[in-house]
Amino acid sequence: MKMRAISIRTTISLLMALMLTILILVVSITVNAFLTNAVTGIMVRSTTEVITQINNNAETYIDGITGIAAYARNLARDTSALNAEAITERLKAIVSSRNDIVRIDAFDLEGNPLLTTAPSIAPASRDELWFSRAVKGEGDFFFTGPRLQTLPSGQTGLVITFSQLISYGDMNRATSSAVLSIDLNFNSIRELSEDANLAASGYIYFISNDGEIIYHPNQREIDNGEFQEDLDGVADHVYGTYISQFAGHERLTVIQTVNQTRWRIVGVAMMDEIMDDLGSFQTALLFISAVMIIISIIATTIISKHITRPLRRLESEMRKVETGDFEVSLPQSHSIEVESLSSSFRIMVARIKVLMKRIKATEEIKRQRELDALQAKINPHFLYNTLDSVIWMAETGDNHGVVKMVSALARLFRISIAKGHDVITLSEELSHVQNYLDIQSMRYKDKFTYSITIPRELENAPTIKLIVQPIIENSIYHGIKYLQEEGRIEIKAEAVDDGIKIIISDNGVGMKSETAATILNPDQENTASSGNGIGLRNIDERIKLSYGEKYGLSIWSEPDEGTTVTILIPHLPPIEPIMVKT
Repeated sequence: MKMRAISIRTTISLLMALMLTILILVVSITVNAFLTNAVTGIMVRSTTEVITQINNNAETYIDGITGIAAYARNLARDTSALNAEAITERLKAIVSSRNDIVRIDAFDLEGNPLLTTAPSIAPASRDELWFSRAVKGEGDFFFTGPRLQTLPSGQTGLVITFSQLISYGDMNRATSSAVLSIDLNFNSIRELSEDANLAASGYIYFISNDGEIIYHPNQREIDNGEFQEDLDGVADHVYGTYISQFAGHERLTVIQTVNQTRWRIVGVAMMDEIMDDLGSFQTALLFISAVMIIISIIATTIISKHITRPLRRLESEMRKVETGDFEVSLPQSHSIEVESLSSSFRIMVARIKVLMKRIKATEEIKRQRELDALQAKINPHFLYNTLDSVIWMAETGDNHGVVKMVSALARLFRISIAKGHDVITLSEELSHVQNYLDIQSMRYKDKFTYSITIPRELENAPTIKLIVQPIIENSIYHGIKYLQEEGRIEIKAEAVDDGIKIIISDNGVGMKSETAATILNPDQENTASSGNGIGLRNIDERIKLSYGEKYGLSIWSEPDEGTTVTILIPHLPPIEPIMVKT
């Protein structure tokens, strides 16, 4: 039962591979984006929690320092019970019990030392920030740093200074203002920062409210110029969380403020390290997506192959027609569109076959008429001059010359007008040339000599006729005719790998190589041919038309060095001569 033809558009609608691929990619990208955002959110929350905990610890630590300051302040306010040495000993006990406190000092408002826990003390500069802020603070305390300070060991190091304006009493119970300073090293801050867990390359640092780094784990590298910190980004955001690109890394930055000091804690986590944990999931997701896409492609290929099979068959038949095979065989298709195309193609091929037959018949008639006209074209000047020479020889009584010239002319005409024989032997073609040369040599006495050489095995080799004589004619009329000395024409046939070469050389006046190169160019006007009107280009086209593009003429020439024309024809099996001897 004949199946009902269906629309190819309906069939193509089954090709959902592209839609499936897009769907798979969209789902994969969405899942990946969702998971990436989730991981980023978790990292932001966990980093914020870490920074908050460190902030709380820092505030607790600051509370401890302010407590020590309050204790020292109370001791210094009333010295009626304790003298300066007793106060100093108690403060030394505090310093020795903690590894984060370097020293505790007190100065009057002129910077003169009042007491110290260090072995020695120098006057304070009133211009130093920690001192000037305390004097103007009216009871507020300040953290200033880092700054260089002489350590108890006698060496100089960086410290953070707590300073506050206090009241200092003397033995006479008179009180005056003084500046209390507590120098802190970085041990506690370092411990707070190192306890943080912000992935492998994450870190925490502290900056002052002026934007200066108080503590940084890479401080040495920063000082040496080997590490840079994104202080501009921190200054722009002041507080909160942001993600930015810096130094070739995508960084998550969390900023919080330590309330009592107005310091800011900055936590930095590298997002690329965080995303590395997603690598296995993303690899699995990529693998699954690739498998699904491959399955979609395979399904699409199978469906497409089924749909396009009649189109491929139609294309194959069209290619056969391109090569000249018009015997097409197209099976009936179940697709309305393909069946319509096949029907139109059959009609077109049938019409082309009819037109080809008509064109072929017309071309055969045209070609035969052109060949007949070509064979009939004998230069009237050549015929007139030859007959004039015969009359002249007859008047002078040269009967032998008359017979020889008329016989040569008869033989020349015999091959020229030989009907039905487009192909002759190479020996007959060169015999025709010899008759032509005999006539011309009698007309131009002592003007030139010639030689014809043909191997015996090439005598019966087939060739289209009238391909050498026009070249000889050009040699005489355009080369040798203008020589002062005797001319020489040499004709030689030889077998080569790709056929037979017929080489015609003369010692005439020659021509420029540029001119010789354009003679056979169909885009150039060729005026080099004359004689019986058969041009060199015409000969080249006849040879190519008969034997193919690899055969034909080639020309070499130089001024005053002569001209050489080489004819290349295929070496075909020998044939019998067609001319009847008289």
